[in-house]
Amino acid sequence: MIAEFSLLDGNPVTINMDQIDYFQPSDDGTLVVFADGRNLELMDAYDAVAEVMNPEKQAGC
Repeated sequence: MIAEFSLLDGNPVTINMDQIDYFQPSDDGTLVVFADGRNLELMDAYDAVAEVMNPEKQAGC
């Protein structure tokens, strides 16, 4: 699944969610760590990223 978020500088970034190892809250939003060790810090709140990562929750399941 592909999702679009915002970097800390406000620029959009498209992320292939299948490549994410984990994500966690950070001081300014959400830190996303990829399986290959790269990471990005997003402006988006942790809860917003978690909703995208858990589509079952969005569907009300």
